[in-house]
Parts: sequence; C-alpha cells; structure tokens
Amino acid sequence: MDGSLALLFAMVAATDLTFGSCGTNACRGELAAPGRAAVQYGEVLFQRERQGREIYVQHQLPTRIGTLEPVLGLSVSAAGDTWIGAGLQWTGELPHRTFVQLSLLPGLYAQTDGPELGHMIEFRSSVGVGYEFDNGARVSLQFDHRSNAELSDPNPGLETFGLRVALPI
Repeated sequence: MDGSLALLFAMVAATDLTFGSCGTNACRGELAAPGRAAVQYGEVLFQRERQGREIYVQHQLPTRIGTLEPVLGLSVSAAGDTWIGAGLQWTGELPHRTFVQLSLLPGLYAQTDGPELGHMIEFRSSVGVGYEFDNGARVSLQFDHRSNAELSDPNPGLETFGLRVALPI
C-alpha cells in the first residue's frame, strides 16, 4: 500500500470544502460539533503477514474546521509498539444512517518488538464505513495504512483492519 489513502483524503476534503456543503462561506471557519471518543480493535499486517492485534483510541474534538474534524489518536500493538498522532478526519453521510470516513494523522512511532518502519514519523491514513445510531453512537469497519511517506528508505508500511465504536461525549 502506498499513499493512496492520504491522497484520497486530501482530494475529498479539498473538493468538499470547495464545492460541497462548504461551497459558501457559511462553514469556512471553526464550528461547534459533537466530540466523540472511539476505541478500535484490529488486526495488524506487515508485508501482508499477520503481526497480532492492536488497540487504537481516538478523540474527536468538539469542533470542526469546515467539514473537517480534528482528531487525536493513540495505538498500542500486542508487540508493544506505540503510535501517537493528531490530524483531520472527514465524514460523509450516506443513505440510511450510514457514513464513510477518511482521515490523515501524522504521528510518532515507537518500535519495541514489532516491525521496523524506517522512521520515527509515521503517517496514519484510513478509510472506514459505518452506521450511526439515533443517540449519535457509531460503529464502523476501518482500514488504515501507516508509512513514513518516503522520509527514509525503507518505507515498508503497516496496515490495520479493525472494528471501531465511537460514542458522543
């Protein structure tokens, strides 16, 4: 996997901010939005080989910049590897209370017994689809990719498939 998810996030966010629901100046500034706390449990793959499980917690701040939601994330793998980052998330509504999410979070990676990713700075880009309940709680299937965006060689990347539950706070 390369930087395809990061590029997709950038294109969708820019298009939505320019032509979508933010085509007017009405949502160009900082706006109040519901904050959410999320936990994701997933399977980590490195070079298509299973590495074990990972817990990822995310905090969506109670604000928006246009249609973009600031988020903070922290993950710890079964091997003890840790990633922490901050970035933006975009959520698009689909029919029947479903949604699609894209995000991009630059962060720091601390390797212990897990794979060598080539750099301390690792970008986590993700895509997910899910369902939002009447109370604002969300459940989604997520796929993400982490790599150093060619900051160093090698740049092998790490993938995670997970189930995320997000609750409004």
